[in-house]
Amino acid sequence: MLRIHQYLMSALRGPAQARAAHRQALSRRPCIISGIEQLQSASLVADINDDAEPIFLLSAGWRSGSTLLQRLIMSDSRVLIWGEPYDECGMIQALADSMKAFRTDWPPAEYYYDGTPPADLSGNWIANLFPSLEDLRKGHRAFFDVMFSEPSKRGGAARWGIKEVRLGSEHAFYLRWLYPKAKFIFLYRNPLDAYRSYARYGRSWYDIFPNKPMFTPTAFGTHWRQLMQGYLRDAKKLDALLVPYEDLVGECPPLKEIEAYLGIRINHSVLDGKVGSSERGGKKVRLSALEKWLLKRAVSPVAKKLGYDW
Repeated sequence: MLRIHQYLMSALRGPAQARAAHRQALSRRPCIISGIEQLQSASLVADINDDAEPIFLLSAGWRSGSTLLQRLIMSDSRVLIWGEPYDECGMIQALADSMKAFRTDWPPAEYYYDGTPPADLSGNWIANLFPSLEDLRKGHRAFFDVMFSEPSKRGGAARWGIKEVRLGSEHAFYLRWLYPKAKFIFLYRNPLDAYRSYARYGRSWYDIFPNKPMFTPTAFGTHWRQLMQGYLRDAKKLDALLVPYEDLVGECPPLKEIEAYLGIRINHSVLDGKVGSSERGGKKVRLSALEKWLLKRAVSPVAKKLGYDW
């Protein structure tokens, strides 16, 4: 009976040795950043002649002023900033997530193709035959160059970037791996004000369609908190500029600092113009006490540390 039980457990859960190896792998907490670090430790060095300086404007969720800052940056005619391109597809997230697999014992060195003529490989073990890590990086980079850089050049822009409300600092590390000279701005706003503005749109947006809806204050607040935790933790490592929305629309907006950091010239009069409106039908949405409580619970304790309390 014991042997039958062991057979059943192995069939249902997999071999004990495999499960132990899996637990060990998980104990290292594989993530995008750890995968990037593993690639870098494998002496994968970026092209030192790479002068591309894309601008990645990452906002802690929706309704935080990212479009206003996008317009300010694009007031320099040399720059085109894409606005949440194919937002619900999660393409950048999927590419970055593939980095999680890289670890000290994978891939084995013998998997990489060494340039041997294909005809000479027919008698070898080639079940696992991988392009080089440098080719892997070039492949990922080609997606961004073709998708974003080339059409921006066709439009007359010398420089390109992306405005996003879904990407965290771990995605920024991935983008820095592709573009060593990239610039990052992390934008954030009081989550209560952001959610109140979002509620006017019907609370019907997605992080990634269809499995990550942002329909509730808990989902919205959790998204905000997770992004902010990464922004605050990693801004210095990424040489990123942290910009509160309240400063951006305040009496002394940090436009000179943004200009110096990005190497651009901003038309300050953009702040005086309003494009579009967050009001729907002229009516403001009233949030219930429960919604506010759920949101506050989701954004704690990060929001309070930033001085956002209600």
